[in-house]
Amino acid sequence: MIKEISIEKKLRKNYFLIPFATIFCALLLLACIGFCMHFFKQGYYWTFIPASFCAHSFLIIVVHDGSHKAITRTKYDRLIMNVSAALLFLPFYGEHYRKYHLIHHGYTNTDFDPTASPSLKKLYEKHRYLYIFLESIPALYTSYLIFDFNKKGNTQKVANVLKINKLYFVLSICLSIIWFIIINPPFYFVLFTLLALNIISVIRSWCEHMGTSLEQQTNTYWFPMGFGIGNHDVHHNHPSLSWLTLKIGLMKRKKNSNPIKTLRGILFDKTFTFYKAK
Repeated sequence: MIKEISIEKKLRKNYFLIPFATIFCALLLLACIGFCMHFFKQGYYWTFIPASFCAHSFLIIVVHDGSHKAITRTKYDRLIMNVSAALLFLPFYGEHYRKYHLIHHGYTNTDFDPTASPSLKKLYEKHRYLYIFLESIPALYTSYLIFDFNKKGNTQKVANVLKINKLYFVLSICLSIIWFIIINPPFYFVLFTLLALNIISVIRSWCEHMGTSLEQQTNTYWFPMGFGIGNHDVHHNHPSLSWLTLKIGLMKRKKNSNPIKTLRGILFDKTFTFYKAK
């Protein structure tokens, strides 16, 4: 039994520990984003950068873990996931993320993997810098990948297994609108934060499933404010483990990647590519 499973069992002995730690950290991250927004209004326009890292961490512990039912291990994790996405003005994100992320876990690095489809790999192999540019554009390229995935007959059956809950979808939109009216954030603060958040998420994705050792499926890596997501090999083998467990386990595991190594590889190393399915 790997040590993370043992850690998770110990933490879960107190049922409220992981949910409390998750909600507490999520609220703290939201407060940090609020402080960054306050200073942005004062003219410190660079504060969208730390805000984007806080937003990224927030998505890891509530949206990512919620999609795996790793917070309360109940149906309420889906509600937490959608409400959390709405609070970052990403009402279209929660349900779609859950669907395609779970497909990604079920078909990692295969032709059914929506994050590493054949068309994506082909673009990367033939036009690497165009691929990098398109990945940096939020929503546009992700929407294309989802469309490309769904239009294929052999992947449609996989996509149909996980349904988008329309009620949660509408709820997220309404919450985002209400939240926007309540806090009235500067438009450019929201825009720049989400743009930077997208770049951070893309680099993190490269850290997870790309490299030069084709014998691997994922990496174990260091990432700033990663909240355990870098313990990715363990996460793929045991996706129900919480971010807290993964964080504790990551501190004792050898890392084979980091953002600097990944960026150097994707920009300059011709052997740096997507991992293949085992």
